[in-house]
Amino acid sequence: MAKVGKFINNSAHTVNIAATNAYAVARSHNLTNLGTSTADRPNRAYVLKTLYVKMDSLAGLSATPTLTVRLTRDANGNDTMVGDVTAAISLGVTTATEGAITVQIDFDYSHNNISGQVVNNLHLFWKLDQGTGNVRRIELVTEE
Repeated sequence: MAKVGKFINNSAHTVNIAATNAYAVARSHNLTNLGTSTADRPNRAYVLKTLYVKMDSLAGLSATPTLTVRLTRDANGNDTMVGDVTAAISLGVTTATEGAITVQIDFDYSHNNISGQVVNNLHLFWKLDQGTGNVRRIELVTEE
């Protein structure tokens, strides 16, 4: 029986990757597990809804720290799907070296066949406006 209704998926990743004030391939993450199964991905259309990025070990920040993120189809960060989005980092109430951003995306996305290859994954890149820190958790909420 076919699915009926709206389905919310959460692709959650626990990581420990540095953040600085520049994009770098070594400081990015492949967001796998979009949707229900690998076999289904080429046939699925999604709405990328919300991106959450949790950070810690923040140091040397500006007075109003921000994190800029982008989603690409390729691991090198050149085939951009969702261009640069800058969000203020909400610092912890009791621990100012921890913080997070939440970004509403609302972007229609489908895994496409490009040059005979099915593109199954999105890659997240990030950079701080100033200072350093670590990205610890990434969640991408999708709707199908």
